[in-house]
Amino acid sequence: MLRWIDRVRNLFEGGIIVRLSGPPTKSLSHSIPEMETVGRLNVFQRLIRQWDRLHPYNVVQMLKVRGSLNIETLRSAWHDAMQSLGLGLVAVAGNSYRFECLNGQAVHHTVRLCPADTNLEDWISDELNTPFDPKETAPFRPFALAGDGYFWMGFSYQHWVTDNAGVRMVMREWFVRMFDPSAASQQPVRPRSAGYLSLFNPHRSGWHPGEALLSSLRWQSQLRRVRRIENPQSFSDLSVRSLIMQSPDGLIDGLCRAARARGVTVNDLLMAALAEGCDHFVPVKRRYHRRDLAVGTIVDLRSKSDRQLDDVFCPLLGFASVSCRPGTLNNWDRLLSSIAFQTRRQKRTGVPQYSWLRMLAGLAAGKMLSREEILTFYRKRVSLAGACTNVNMNRSWALRYYLDPILEYVRAAPTGPITPLVIAATTLGHRLSLTLTYRTAILSHDRAAALAENVLDRLQHVAAQD
Repeated sequence: MLRWIDRVRNLFEGGIIVRLSGPPTKSLSHSIPEMETVGRLNVFQRLIRQWDRLHPYNVVQMLKVRGSLNIETLRSAWHDAMQSLGLGLVAVAGNSYRFECLNGQAVHHTVRLCPADTNLEDWISDELNTPFDPKETAPFRPFALAGDGYFWMGFSYQHWVTDNAGVRMVMREWFVRMFDPSAASQQPVRPRSAGYLSLFNPHRSGWHPGEALLSSLRWQSQLRRVRRIENPQSFSDLSVRSLIMQSPDGLIDGLCRAARARGVTVNDLLMAALAEGCDHFVPVKRRYHRRDLAVGTIVDLRSKSDRQLDDVFCPLLGFASVSCRPGTLNNWDRLLSSIAFQTRRQKRTGVPQYSWLRMLAGLAAGKMLSREEILTFYRKRVSLAGACTNVNMNRSWALRYYLDPILEYVRAAPTGPITPLVIAATTLGHRLSLTLTYRTAILSHDRAAALAENVLDRLQHVAAQD
């Protein structure tokens, strides 16, 4: 038993990441000297790196900023931020990794200026579909796009490197170096000191092993009853496209009022609107023994541990899903009540905290199966019709600069092999930005646009009622 516990701990535990000097990395496959202290990939990172080999698992985040674009200032601020944070290149060997500064290579990893006629949705879609060059080992691709009285500044990044909390650190240091230099920090990113098993065990994050087992059994039983995409050919093409959903200013204020009045969360409203849209437009086949519909959500786990993790630079994410029965999908009030009931139970029992157990199953499958077998495994075993990721930037540094000069914060999330579409919702000030990323082999552009319109119509109707 002790030997088994040690093996599990070795699987999940990590060392630390340190800022290192020395020559830039030439390849991801080079060896890392044993005398250097390095980071250990956690279970989420290892799973995402598996998905990255199936199709780029990139994320795009960007700011819409009032004013005119000065590309040289933008580039200088980016390089200074990377240097101060101790970021730039990343080297991986086995399950260990480290960050390195660019050390004279900055000119090869500078901010790209988008052509004047660039369509923003096309650019985002290309960034999500374009793999990072394994020979360069830079996990960030910054860019800028000029508009009329405003400009976009942002970057795509490999999701295994960090999550939204880490990106907020990078985006903040880049932004303030241009608009508020006195607020710039010279502090390198904080090392990660422990893995999922230490950070989110029952003692630290409040879940019970017995409940985790029962919940996992319930989850598997639910997924056996949900609809799935039956065409394996359409599921094997993981190419995606992004669609920016044009939501009106003030929508988030109405949704917050509606959520309070109904005793639910804004995320419950988003998931219910998503489930309703997926029921109408996603080609998941309904059979006599598979009549339900499942949608998922990503959960930031940093607040779920008794350790201080707000400034840790590595992905610490979990996930959860809800199952919607046919009788609720055509009745908004019943659908919302069902989803809210499930999410409250998941929070109470700690489902997101022990979702790493489910990640472990995917990690094991990826080690044993071929590409097509992995995709079949996800299509049949984790049959999500859609997913959402919801971030409130009003709890971050960005609120201080809302409207002067930040106009909007936009994110675009990858779908991965599990779901055909993801909606990324980002709140800043009175603005709710929504981006739909969808698999082009499963949804046509017209069908995706109709789904986006359906979701927006529902959200606006709910916001106007309360």
